[in-house]
Amino acid sequence: PFLPLGTFASMGCSLSTKKVADAVEPTIVPQAVAAQPNLLAKPEPEPISAAEFKEKLAAPQQQPAVAPEVKKARKPSKELVAEPPAAPVQVKALTYNLQWWSLYGERSGNGGSAIAVIEASMPDVMGLQECNDVTRVMIEGGFSANYTAVQGPHALAVAFKTTRWELAGEGSEVVAVDQAEQFFSSRSVMWVRLIHKASKKVVFFVNHHGPLSINSGGRHGGPVTAEKIVRAIHCNALPGDGVIMVGTFNAQVGSQTIRELEAFLPRTHTGVAKDGIDHFFSQLEMVGEENLGNGGSDHDALVAIFVV
Repeated sequence: PFLPLGTFASMGCSLSTKKVADAVEPTIVPQAVAAQPNLLAKPEPEPISAAEFKEKLAAPQQQPAVAPEVKKARKPSKELVAEPPAAPVQVKALTYNLQWWSLYGERSGNGGSAIAVIEASMPDVMGLQECNDVTRVMIEGGFSANYTAVQGPHALAVAFKTTRWELAGEGSEVVAVDQAEQFFSSRSVMWVRLIHKASKKVVFFVNHHGPLSINSGGRHGGPVTAEKIVRAIHCNALPGDGVIMVGTFNAQVGSQTIRELEAFLPRTHTGVAKDGIDHFFSQLEMVGEENLGNGGSDHDALVAIFVV
């Protein structure tokens, strides 16, 4: 049975354990072994609600620990002026499924058609799916001078503007497996935690390519896939991070996967390719969006602009 919408098993980050009192070891009778409780079994995880998930993201942003500064004593000022909050930062995010097997495998890059689409946008951060070699994309596009690229598992990749952002962390986690009748691979989420150099504001950027068949949620179903995606975010984002999740989810609006994710993060934009399986999710305000066309792929390159 599934948990109610918007409630998942514990994110697995900090499971509480109960102390077992010391006891005299009993004499074990062979035929009674099966009836003994398994004291080494992993405790049942506590449920997590959408409210708890959202509360973490709404918390004040965590600043990196720094050594205390030694200051000289000075006369107290008559007026104490608080530092103004950092100005809002706009983040242009792109999601693009490159259909690598065709665009780069069969058509050898198609004369740089996908490169031209990316170049027309030059986003702050991009999430690429079906990207077998992000280094090739960076070199052929001449992006290496301005972007840092991270190759993830299962043909996922992320690249971000080095001039504006610095990398504070990265990771990935398997969240699903294709159904047997349409099996290509396991499916993952990958993430990067980015710090805006000027304002020190943080974006936790997540890229995902969902399981087949479309709308199935993969071998274990949409609720389980959504649970694992949310768990990856909850366990690795820090309080106050601005989460932007993009990708080809292989799930349309109204599917179990998307409905479960929407209970935790608002869906802010959806493409039209394949009846809408490319999505953006974020708790941040979206102030703009654009469809850049497919650039020779069977998916459109989509851009959304968020304020953090």
